[in-house]
Amino acid sequence: MTTPAPPRTSRRRTAVTVGVIVVVAALVYGVVVALYAIGSRVTTPTEPDVAQGSVVVRLSADSVNASGNRITVSLLPTAGPGYVDDSGIISDKSFSLLVSGTDGSRAIDYPAEQLISSTEVHLVTDGHIEQWPFDTYTATSLIVAAADTNGNGVAEALPTAVVAEGRVPGWNIRATTFDAGDPVQVDGETVTPRGIVLTASRSASTVAFGIVLLSLMVVIPVLVLLVATAAFRGRRKVEATLTSWIGAMLFATLPLRNFLPGAPPIGSWIDYLIVLWVMVGLVAGLALFVTAWLRRAPLGDPPTSQRSAAPDRRP
Repeated sequence: MTTPAPPRTSRRRTAVTVGVIVVVAALVYGVVVALYAIGSRVTTPTEPDVAQGSVVVRLSADSVNASGNRITVSLLPTAGPGYVDDSGIISDKSFSLLVSGTDGSRAIDYPAEQLISSTEVHLVTDGHIEQWPFDTYTATSLIVAAADTNGNGVAEALPTAVVAEGRVPGWNIRATTFDAGDPVQVDGETVTPRGIVLTASRSASTVAFGIVLLSLMVVIPVLVLLVATAAFRGRRKVEATLTSWIGAMLFATLPLRNFLPGAPPIGSWIDYLIVLWVMVGLVAGLALFVTAWLRRAPLGDPPTSQRSAAPDRRP
C-alpha cells in the first residue's frame, strides 16, 4: 500500500509547474517580439560601390504585392557632382534615369533647377503565393542608369550607383548587385552598368505567427473529438447545447484561416494539409456527438438496456 504524497510536496510540484509554464511563455513572447523587431528590413550582403563622381540613386522598397507578383519601390537621386546640389533637393543640370526591368521600362527626366522627387516603379517578380508562408519573390534585371541629356540631345552615360534601403512590414528583402553589361568609356573613365536583384521573403515573425495560428486550429478538432467520444461512450452526460459550441467552432475555422498575415488565397498548400482536415475533424466530432444524443431514450427515460435489467416487482 502506497502512502499518498504530503500536501506540501504536491503544492511544491504545482508551483514548479506553474513557474516553468510562465518562463516558457515569457521566452516565446520575447522571441516573437525580437523576430518582429529585427525583421522587415532591406539588407545587402555587401556595401554598394559608390565611386567618386557617381550619381547615387536610393532605392526604397515600399510594398510587396504577393498576389500580383509585384514589388513597389521608389527611386530618388540624392547625389551627383554637377547634377544634384549638395542638399540633394534641386538638380543643377538636366539629367535622366533610365530604368529597365520594371513593369514597363521608362526614362525619368529631371530638368535643371527643379525639385527632385522620388518616382514609384513596379518590379515584376517570380514567385508562388500558394506556398505561403515560405513563398519567395525575386525581381531580376532592374537596371538603373543616369544619363546626361544636355548638349546636342544625345544621352551620355554617367557613373551610377544604386543604394537599397527601406522597411516593408512582414517582409525581408535582400538586395544584390551585378554587372548589367559591358564596360563603357565615360570622360576617359570606365563605367560598368550595374543591375540589382531584389528577393522578398516572409519575415521570421510572420512565419512564427502563421505556425502558431495553424497549430491552434489543429487543437480545436482534437478537443471536439475528445468531448464527442466521451459522450458517445457514455463517460460524460450528453447535453444538446454542446452542439452549438461544436457548430461555432466549425464556422469559426474560415475566419481564423483568413486572419493569417498575408491572407493566402484559397487552394494554398495549408488548405490541403491543415484547414481541410480541421473541418473534417470538426464535422466528424459533430456527427459523433449527434449520434450519442440520438441514442438517448426520449423524454428522459432510462436507456432500453437499463429498463430490461431492472427487477420485475409486479405481484
